[in-house]
Amino acid sequence: MNRAAAIAALRQDEHDLVPGQKIEAGAFRPEDAPGVGRLFLQIYGEDYPVDDPYVPELLIEANRSGRIHTVVARAADGSVVGQAAVYQSSPPNRRLYEFGQMLVDQAYRNSFAAFRMFKYVERHMFGKLPGVDGMFGEAVCHHLVTQKMSRGVAFMECALEVGLMPEAIYAGEGATGRVSCLMQVRVDHDRQGDFFVPECWDAQVRAILPAWPLKRNVKQGRSGRAPAEDAVTDMAVQQFAFAGVTRCHVAEVGAQFAERAAQEIRESEELGHDLIQFFLPLGSPSAGFAAEALRQAGCFFGGIAPLWFGSAGQGPDALLAQRFLRPVPLAAIRTQSEAGAAVVRLVLEDMERAGREFGAPVAVFAEQP
Repeated sequence: MNRAAAIAALRQDEHDLVPGQKIEAGAFRPEDAPGVGRLFLQIYGEDYPVDDPYVPELLIEANRSGRIHTVVARAADGSVVGQAAVYQSSPPNRRLYEFGQMLVDQAYRNSFAAFRMFKYVERHMFGKLPGVDGMFGEAVCHHLVTQKMSRGVAFMECALEVGLMPEAIYAGEGATGRVSCLMQVRVDHDRQGDFFVPECWDAQVRAILPAWPLKRNVKQGRSGRAPAEDAVTDMAVQQFAFAGVTRCHVAEVGAQFAERAAQEIRESEELGHDLIQFFLPLGSPSAGFAAEALRQAGCFFGGIAPLWFGSAGQGPDALLAQRFLRPVPLAAIRTQSEAGAAVVRLVLEDMERAGREFGAPVAVFAEQP
């Protein structure tokens, strides 16, 4: 069954769940697949950028292979009222999984569904899945529920993705403006590696780095240390049309990096996107050169992402730089911990600097936080 046919089948079977039932969380079973698809259709419509959640056969195979580990919350009548997942997503490091996709049916938003799914993942998955060196999450910042749960199980704040998600997805939760996400990472299995601190964002990186018990050879990434003239930029680009976001993973920094980055910014503007992100390889001696090129292009500091590249490219870690492509309204940013609040301050201050120095578009809070 293809995506269109699967969505048509889900539409045909749309129905309201019986509210108020007892809920239990457990591992995904093949018969849960249509219920999971119904949740994605309810929350994201037909625009979620991956086929797996909508197509039962794909979701079943992804769980069988270990590419996705889905957890569901079931009502007493067997209905799927919630789902969460640990899964391979954007990072080039296929051993760094994302914990997220926490979706709960509208009739059960005030239930214990999310809590029970989280406790199941905590007991059976955190630090226990084969082939997984770490996990990251993108905790929404218009409420504190996800941040509170993640902080208690060794996820640590390391980056702020400003205005990552469109307002429409969370309008039912009272969000006004694009919603920011606090990136939190849990490291279970580390490896030795170089870590070049970009000169232009030295203070920001060194403010976050001490919180991480990483095995790194920390060095200075000089902005003037250009790659060899014949070095070619290796950049993988992901387009998320539903979110209006372009995400660029830079495995290798080449001599023409600035020109390539400018091209991606132009093309993202032409697509009507709101935000572009660049993940730079901090294991590269040219990390400082690339960071300075992005700063000159109006990008601002986003944070660091441990294990993001792993052994892919010049890993293992990444620096996040980001740029708005047009002024956007921003939902209030709330943080649960002082560490999270510190990351938010670093990022928002640098966003304002990018606006002052280079006239880059900035996000403005739709309501006072």
